[in-house]
Amino acid sequence: MTRPPLSADALAALSAALGPEHVLHRPEDLLPYRDPYAHASWQEHIPSAVVSPATVEEVQAVVRIAGEHSLPLWTFSQGRNNGYGGPAPATTGSVSVSLRRMNRILELDEDLAYCVVEPGVRFFDLFEEIRRRDLALWPSIPDLGWGSVIGNCLDHGVGFTPLGDHPGRQSGMEVVLADGTLLRTGMGAMKGNTSWPVRKPGFGPSADGMFMQSNYGIVTKMGCWLVPQPEVYMSCDVRVEREEDIVALVDTVRPLLLDRTIPNYPIAYNTMLVGGALSGVPREYWYRGEGALPEEAIDRIARETDTGRWYMRFALYGHAEIVEQQYEICRRAFEAIPGARLTARAYDGATAVDRLTAPAEPVPDRPAAALPRIRHQSDTTQAGIPTLDLLDNLSWDEHGVGGHLDYSPVAPLTGEEALEQSRWLRSALAAEGLDYATSLMLTPRAFVNITSLWFNTADAAQTRHAYDVIGRLIPEGARRGYGVYRTHLRHMDAVADTFDFGGHAQRRFNEAVKDCLDPQGIFSPGKQGIRARALR
Repeated sequence: MTRPPLSADALAALSAALGPEHVLHRPEDLLPYRDPYAHASWQEHIPSAVVSPATVEEVQAVVRIAGEHSLPLWTFSQGRNNGYGGPAPATTGSVSVSLRRMNRILELDEDLAYCVVEPGVRFFDLFEEIRRRDLALWPSIPDLGWGSVIGNCLDHGVGFTPLGDHPGRQSGMEVVLADGTLLRTGMGAMKGNTSWPVRKPGFGPSADGMFMQSNYGIVTKMGCWLVPQPEVYMSCDVRVEREEDIVALVDTVRPLLLDRTIPNYPIAYNTMLVGGALSGVPREYWYRGEGALPEEAIDRIARETDTGRWYMRFALYGHAEIVEQQYEICRRAFEAIPGARLTARAYDGATAVDRLTAPAEPVPDRPAAALPRIRHQSDTTQAGIPTLDLLDNLSWDEHGVGGHLDYSPVAPLTGEEALEQSRWLRSALAAEGLDYATSLMLTPRAFVNITSLWFNTADAAQTRHAYDVIGRLIPEGARRGYGVYRTHLRHMDAVADTFDFGGHAQRRFNEAVKDCLDPQGIFSPGKQGIRARALR
């Protein structure tokens, strides 16, 4: 969908409200706000302007002007979720609202282990402020640290400390609604209440979830819980040697997650992900033929990188005697898998961050580099230390500008389900000439199969093929009973179509809420497939 060009009157009103330096509209200034992995020739999903408010009052002014001029607004916090479209709008011609200038850490409480932040605060910023104040707290972070703390939570993102369920560790929101109302959820609905960042429910229905993966308002503040620095931190990994060993691996880790012996979310990487992401060796080193890497090449990667066919990381936290007992329980469980290798690295919680952020000798690019690199990345991420290490996977193809898209179906956490889904995806991608590189993100009862498609963004045909493949996987996955937890903005309507119980009852419900809260359809039209009546 495309909107008409931005009018001169609307542009003048926005410039008067924010200052002209915070209103971008020249085509060359808009280039950084496209889908970062779209081909340069594509003209879809480009904003007509980008505005950057710095305060809640300026956000309200932008919303008021949008209502007066019928401007669609596409809001992003940092816009770094590149595999899902980055800062680009679903509706071409939208005015993008960048919240990067709203970057204050408003509260940081060591005793109660929480923070209150604005949407422009990155995981890097939160980590660095905790370090600056020398607080005994660890943030929960995703694998890439450049994103927004709020934005990641609103898109159902996860982290890898014991508070990895980011929507679950959120407490209290401040939201600008389409009519300019400033809403606070939970205990924040009471003036002067100081409990809204520490107690999630308030009085009456809970509204927080309504503003996640939705387009009902602009979130301007959020409370988030942090992890108290543990006495001991132990980063662990398990390697198994056969593709089918994922069955035993998943079925072994599930009870350890359910009883919280393992308190964080493990990730199981397949050989392609580890070899492609962190060895520094290009694809041509392993295979120069046409199509997907054959079995013998994958076995060679597993052998030369020593990462196995599956490498699963997890971590233990707490008092020394508790971590010791937890590790012993894990050791006995994983040693029952034939050929499995369990390795652990223990850190004093008080010095772990200093040790893991200390300068280290660079590891030369070679197959053997993959294991120390994935271990360092695992150790830092599970200790709440943000990095950009996994961006290295974009150099897998040495002949172009690397891009990636993710297809992320959800399934129950059973070994047979993990194997069946992996075999389907590997076969489906091989038929498209693509490799199967995946991370299985494991929660106590379900897993998310984050399957990455890598491509050369300078090649128009290759780029179009990758986007089209995702478009084909979505309905086929739904036919097999798999819904995705998150998707690229080009595929939001397609994913919404797959949630079809009750004749798309959820879509009708979402649209009814949209019509009530935002009848003009100002906020992010098309996000998650939701539009106001006037735009349907």
